[in-house]
Amino acid sequence: MMKKQLDRTHILDSMPVYKAIWTLAVPTMMAMLVQVIYNMTDTFFIGKLNEPNMVAAISISIPVFMMIQAFGNVFAVGGASLISRLLGKGERAGASRAGAIAFWSAAVVCTAVSIVGLIFIEPILMACGASVNTIGFGKRYLSIMLLGSPFIGLKMALAGLLRSEGATREAMIGMVSGSLLNIVLDPIFIFPLKMDVAGAAIATVIGNIVGFLYCLSFYTRKKGVVSISWKHYRFDREVYAEILKIGIPASIGMILTSAGFAVGNVFAAAFGDDVVAANGVAKRISNITVMLSMGMGHGCQPLMGFSYGAKKYNRLLETIKKAILSGTIMCTTFALLFYAFADFWIKVFINDPIVIELGAKVIRSFALGMPVLGAQFLLMSMFQSLGKSGQSLVIAISRQGLFYVPFLALFSSTWGFNGFIRALPAADIATTLLSVMLFLFLRKELRTRRLERERLLASGCGQELCESSFHGHHG
Repeated sequence: MMKKQLDRTHILDSMPVYKAIWTLAVPTMMAMLVQVIYNMTDTFFIGKLNEPNMVAAISISIPVFMMIQAFGNVFAVGGASLISRLLGKGERAGASRAGAIAFWSAAVVCTAVSIVGLIFIEPILMACGASVNTIGFGKRYLSIMLLGSPFIGLKMALAGLLRSEGATREAMIGMVSGSLLNIVLDPIFIFPLKMDVAGAAIATVIGNIVGFLYCLSFYTRKKGVVSISWKHYRFDREVYAEILKIGIPASIGMILTSAGFAVGNVFAAAFGDDVVAANGVAKRISNITVMLSMGMGHGCQPLMGFSYGAKKYNRLLETIKKAILSGTIMCTTFALLFYAFADFWIKVFINDPIVIELGAKVIRSFALGMPVLGAQFLLMSMFQSLGKSGQSLVIAISRQGLFYVPFLALFSSTWGFNGFIRALPAADIATTLLSVMLFLFLRKELRTRRLERERLLASGCGQELCESSFHGHHG
C-alpha cells in the first residue's frame, strides 16, 4: 500500500509535466467519455422506438439529472481542491479529515435532494419545458432517477476524492464499470421487458449504484492515502469553509448549466416538440467535447493543486500551458468531425427526418464554439485547484448565467431559430475570453511569488526560515 501511495505522490511531485498530465488526465477523460456515452444511451435506445415525445421527455429530464450531480460536485470539487493542497503541504491527517467531511456531508445533502425532487416532480418538469405530450413520460423517467439520486451524487463525490490523491485510474474504473453496466441493461429493460423510459431510468440507477460501490470499496479496502472513515469526521468550520468556497462556485456552474438546459428547452418548445428533441440530441452529442475538456481539467486538478501547495510555480505554469494546448487541439478535432458529419451523428439516435434536419443545423452551430472549450474548462479547474474562489465563481456563472441565457433571449427574439442555435457557441467564446483575462492577472501574481521565493532561497536563509518568511509576507 505504501508503495502505491508513494507512486501517486511522485506523479504529482516530480514526474515530467506532459507525462504527468496524461497519466492523470487520460483515465479521467476516459471516465468522462464513458459517462457521456452512457448519458446518451437512454436517448439512443429510446430513439429506436421512433417516438419523439419520449426522446423529448428524456431531454427535459437532463437538467434535473445535472442538478443531482451538481450537489455531489460541491463535495467532489471542493473536497478534492482542499485535499490536494493539503497533500502538497504534507498534511495527510488534515486531508483525511477533509475527505471524511466531504463524503458524509454529500450523503446527507444528496438524500435531501432526492426527497425534495420527488415531492415537487411535476412542477419541476413543467419548469424544464414539459408539455402535455411529454409530461407523462417525463414523470415515469424522472421519478426513478430521483430515487437513485443519492447514489448518483455520492459516486460523483467519491470520484472527485479519488482524483484528489492521484488515484485517477480507480476513479475511472468506478465511473466506467457502472456506465458499461447501464449500456448493457438499457436495451434489456427497454425492449424485451417493454419498460421504455422507466426501463432506461432503472438501468441508469443500477449502473450508478455499482459505480458508487466500486469507488467506496477503494476506501473500505484501505487503498487510499486519504481516509473517509466516520472516525475522521468532526464538524470543522474551517474545513467546511474551504470545501464550500470552491465546491459551491463549481456546482453553481453545473446548476446554471442545468438551468441553461431547462431554459433552452423552454425556448426550443416555442419552435415545437421536434426542436426540443433535436436540440436535446445535439446537446448530448456535442457534450462529448464538454466532458472531455472537463475530464482533462479534473485530471490536472491534483497536479495543479499539489504544485501550488508545494510552491512549485514553474511546474504549475508549465502544466497550465501544456494542458491548454492539448485540450485545444482535441476540441478543434471534434469540432471538425461534428461539423462535417452532422447528419450522421443525429441519425445514430433517431430516424425521424424532421428531427435529423433540425439536429444537424443545431450541432453544426454548436461546433463553432467547441475549439475554445479546452482552455475554458482547464482554467476553471485551475482556479478551483488553487483555492481561488472568486475567479472560479466568475467563470462558473459566466457560461450559462452571464452569457448563455441572455444570449438565448436576445438572439432568439432577433433571429428566431438561427439565433437560438447560435447562443451557446457565442457564450462559450465569451466565457473563454473572460477566463483568459482572469488567468493573465493570476499569472503575474504567480511569477511574483516565484521570484520572491527564489530570492529568499538565494539569500542563504534556511528552508524553514524562508518558508516562514514567505508565508508571513503572503498570508
